[in-house]
Amino acid sequence: MAASDKTAVTSHAGNLEMHPLFLTTGNIRSDVRMKATSHAWSLAAFMPILKFDVHPDYQTILQARVWHKCMDIVCANLKVAARTGVYTPDPDGHLRYCFTPLVAYTADLPEQQMISGASHGSSPVTLAKVQDFGDGTLHPPRDVKHILQMLFEISQEVDPWDVHAFQKKCKERGLLGVHLPFYRNWFFTDPSIFLVPELLHACHKFFFDHILKWCKEVVGTRELDARYKSMHKCVGIRHFTSSVSHVQQMTGREYREIQRTIVAVIAGAAPPGFVRAIRTLIEFIYLAQNPVHTESSIRNMVNALQSFHTLKHFITEAEAQRTKTGVRTDFNIPKLELFQSFAKVIETVGTLPQFTADVCKRLLVTHCKQTFERTSRNRDFTEQVVRILDREERMRLFNLYSLMRSHDVSMINTVTDLEQSYVTYVDPALSWVQEDLPGEQIRLIGPRPICNHFLKGVLCEDSRAAFNLTVKPDSLRLTIQQLSSMYKLGEFPSLYALYICRSVLTLPDITQSQLTSWNALSFSTWRKFRLQLLSVFNNCTVMPSRLIQAYPPSKDFPYGYVDAVLLNSQSLGYPTPAGKQPPPCTHLHSIYSYS
Repeated sequence: MAASDKTAVTSHAGNLEMHPLFLTTGNIRSDVRMKATSHAWSLAAFMPILKFDVHPDYQTILQARVWHKCMDIVCANLKVAARTGVYTPDPDGHLRYCFTPLVAYTADLPEQQMISGASHGSSPVTLAKVQDFGDGTLHPPRDVKHILQMLFEISQEVDPWDVHAFQKKCKERGLLGVHLPFYRNWFFTDPSIFLVPELLHACHKFFFDHILKWCKEVVGTRELDARYKSMHKCVGIRHFTSSVSHVQQMTGREYREIQRTIVAVIAGAAPPGFVRAIRTLIEFIYLAQNPVHTESSIRNMVNALQSFHTLKHFITEAEAQRTKTGVRTDFNIPKLELFQSFAKVIETVGTLPQFTADVCKRLLVTHCKQTFERTSRNRDFTEQVVRILDREERMRLFNLYSLMRSHDVSMINTVTDLEQSYVTYVDPALSWVQEDLPGEQIRLIGPRPICNHFLKGVLCEDSRAAFNLTVKPDSLRLTIQQLSSMYKLGEFPSLYALYICRSVLTLPDITQSQLTSWNALSFSTWRKFRLQLLSVFNNCTVMPSRLIQAYPPSKDFPYGYVDAVLLNSQSLGYPTPAGKQPPPCTHLHSIYSYS
């Protein structure tokens, strides 16, 4: 598995760029591999980014040819291993006969086009052209056999080294003009398969570049900003106090925060058809991020995308695609065309979150920019960078070895069965130290472990939710009537009594004497606590805890400062209206965690 992205390593002056190549193996667990601090990726090469003294029309094709030639050199041994196999030792010391095809390559859209050899107006994974991007149809794949056949036919007509004539012929067939793609002699390697969708750019950046702009045009920037400013603040959730319309560039996390609430924010201010079209796209983006897929979930994802193409005329009618030259009526967006291949990629390669570029973006900082700042910045800076990275790896391994050796612990990391215990670590080294040397993991640098409240917290009835409370409550000996008055909840006493009768005492009804006696009881109350859930997709995976607040009305917050949660009315003993089904949840959920 590979990843790469062009980056600048100098600030303000110097104009020095790198094109690093990172490699890893697919047999590493995805949750471990996608943590940059797990050191599961290896820096394989720095690709040169050359500036040719030619006409600008030939700059792109010459740079692409140089890149493919460098990939040929770097991946030569991998190609041999993919063809004939190679013996490789596993962690237990056994020799395995392995083959090394390229199964996944994480890159943004322009780089995907360069890798596959597709022209600017063509899809890197299908035969779709720019006029086909918005038709909602999955076109035939741009597989290696088709690409090599077209290059062979063009080479029979024009000399590949005649750059002008060869590039002209290639553009007529949707090709860039690279006559020797690096994957041409790599067994079991096909660009239509290994060029996987990348969530950060294909989904989240698409949302910022298109969906959010459509909402700004329809709702209006002032109204949209006012709605985001007036939203309830929640711990752990970004609150856009300074609005969202004036920001020209955001991080991936901010994209995700806006996605969570965009449908609710525009509801009532945009036409219903427009809201439905936006909702289908948001639903597709969320379904595509599922860490586990089934046939039904993939079908739901495909149906959500098809629903958008059915409803997209509402976006056109609202004149949301407004540009400097007028209003666009087509949806010829390259990233929208990539959505059509999501289902096929999931069925062929696996779920999409393991291919996001978040880890690659982090590696560009740790392996390129920060290390370059520590060099003398001479011509041999690449050798200095490699030497720095090599020393850091040796020091990290030596620290782990010396820690285990000094405590006379076995040097073999025995992997525990994930089904027998809750998973709170995603780093093998930290899990190893935590298992054999509790309390010593602070000497290692890695991802912060998730605090497991299921071990010492208060569990709900089905043990799928844990609550963490402070030892000292915020209030002592408050009666039901005092709590009702403090939080301005007039129906709280009667509802609490109904809960006691039906859920605790299993009584059909409540008497007036029982209501009076229960209202006289005093309680300790907490105004905030932590709520932790298990993963919906894996019962042994503990999710990060969320802080839930419940402060009464005050001068600063006349309506209180509380976080809303969903309750199952049936399990709590509340009456369910006739003809209606109770909510599907069986325990507390934070409404901000989308599922």
